Amino acid sequence: MEIKSYDNLLQAELNVTRGGQRLLVSVFLIDNLLIDTGPSRKEDYLIPLFEKWDMHHVILTHHHEDHTGLANWLQHNKQVEIFMHESGIEQCIKEAKLPLYRHLFWGKRESFKAIPLDETFQTENYTWDIIHTPGHANDHIALYNREKGWLFGGDLFVNPKPKSFFKFESVPEIIHSLRKVLAYDFDTYICSHAGVIFEGKGAIKKKLDYLISKQQEVLFLYNKGLSPKQIRKQLFPRRHPMHYFSLFENSPMHFIYSVIR
Repeated sequence: MEIKSYDNLLQAELNVTRGGQRLLVSVFLIDNLLIDTGPSRKEDYLIPLFEKWDMHHVILTHHHEDHTGLANWLQHNKQVEIFMHESGIEQCIKEAKLPLYRHLFWGKRESFKAIPLDETFQTENYTWDIIHTPGHANDHIALYNREKGWLFGGDLFVNPKPKSFFKFESVPEIIHSLRKVLAYDFDTYICSHAGVIFEGKGAIKKKLDYLISKQQEVLFLYNKGLSPKQIRKQLFPRRHPMHYFSLFENSPMHFIYSVIR
């Protein structure tokens, strides 16, 4: 785990590996607000850190286990209020039933009770706009810090040119969410996996342009009569170990299906 700081933002960046796959994931502390909790598989690193950090509130960008894995621990040991979008609350009341590969990679996510977010959230020094940004998850949000002009985007960005999607993701919804956040005045973008991106608005625009372009290519080939499998072979021919590790819950086919359905 590496602790980074930028202005008055603290970032705890963790390196998670399993089955030959390596991913970075971060949690952030600013103005006594913790954004996401990280995965339970890294509790040996995160719990000692959380015991030191002075936090008054927790906001979760969405319900996935790499962002909520220690919410239960925080609720019972730090007695802090945990907030998230209302559409994710019910599925967090029960312990998550995860596919095996996600359980092995990130660890379990025990149940917890969250409070629904309003359209804005107030910390001591900052006002935060809460922006509903579905596409990666139904309850996904981004947080815009009005005073600093920073955008915390959860998993909205991650990769500027994704060639593979999870079964639960939607290209059209992500395009809509990217357009939504681009209406805000920001340059610094804080990503849960890519970290702090100083030319963040440009990065978001590049991802939006890429997704629109690929969406158009998929639709063009589909309207020509090509099958989803034929489209995959033409646009996304390479296989990635993650496809096999996830038993194809992560696959270019889900990119295509989300466009044509």
